[in-house]
Amino acid sequence: MELQPKKTTAKKIFSLDDYKKKLVGADVQDKPIDWFRCSEAFQKATGLPGFPKGYVSLSRGFTNTGKSTAIMEGVVAAQKMGVLPIIIDTENNIGDERLKNMGFDLDGKFIKIDNEFLLENFGQKKEKDKNEASIEDLADCIHYFLDEQQSGSLPFEFLFMIDSLGTLDCNATIKARSNDTTQNNMWNAGAFERAFKAIVNYRIPNSRKANKQYTNTMIAVQKIWTQGTPPMITVKHKGGEAFAYGARLIFHHGGIIASGAKGVGVDHNKRYVNFGIKASITTFKNQLDGDGLGGISFDGELISTPHGFIGADPESIAAYKKKHINFFREKLGANVNVEDLETKLADIKATDENEE
Repeated sequence: MELQPKKTTAKKIFSLDDYKKKLVGADVQDKPIDWFRCSEAFQKATGLPGFPKGYVSLSRGFTNTGKSTAIMEGVVAAQKMGVLPIIIDTENNIGDERLKNMGFDLDGKFIKIDNEFLLENFGQKKEKDKNEASIEDLADCIHYFLDEQQSGSLPFEFLFMIDSLGTLDCNATIKARSNDTTQNNMWNAGAFERAFKAIVNYRIPNSRKANKQYTNTMIAVQKIWTQGTPPMITVKHKGGEAFAYGARLIFHHGGIIASGAKGVGVDHNKRYVNFGIKASITTFKNQLDGDGLGGISFDGELISTPHGFIGADPESIAAYKKKHINFFREKLGANVNVEDLETKLADIKATDENEE
């Protein structure tokens, strides 16, 4: 009997690419970066188009430096793009008239949330006698809308706008205050980190993946305080550092030691009418991906007006007065002309405490 040669099986070559295809979500690319485009003045001052979709961004600074104006410009842009703005106003700072003046459609699609909504729909669902909205309620609210989106009950992309972080206390602080017992400022910082960890580090940024139907974004205002003395000044964020660490883009409004802001107004017949706040803006942190925009950091100056940002140069101020002459006539009289309006700067009294 003749023996047949043994057949040899070709050794299979391992392919890492084939292996990774078996892993759910492995190597999924991000969507191309897109923007909620702010005013021309904002773009010129910062070197960036506005707020990037799919990221957590922060506008920080002392009081009266233009922080809320920045995120309102982002909200106006989002609504025009068909993204659903979810406006979370925890300090009653976002007025409908201001939004309307900036181009927001009050008859359009948006959701506006205040502390009462947070308390009734989230806080009191867990603790019926609770009488104050908390950091944890705010996080639960955001998770709720993201879950509604995921289930198909609310089929929109979201822009969460929060004004402002640091306004709410955590459950532990609220209970200690109501019981008149000792409180600890670090409780709020810890609560922010715990409650928002998944939102800031996963649920928002993961929506940038190409296999995700919706891209969600969060922009927020956060006031600051400073620690130390010049030249060793450390900027701290009211409510804790969790958002500053998690944000990929931070705009700093105003100065570091003090706000450095100036009131901008017009003087006519010994009457001064304020129409804006002039302050610097710096792209303090930029860790964006794509488009060659990561790392860009510009310094500029802006004037925050009832209608959004304008440049701080004389030409921009003159153009604003001409465009909104009726606004000034309402304040100063029907016969006022642009030539009658002499621009004046005024100091703004600081209201921030330099401690947390």
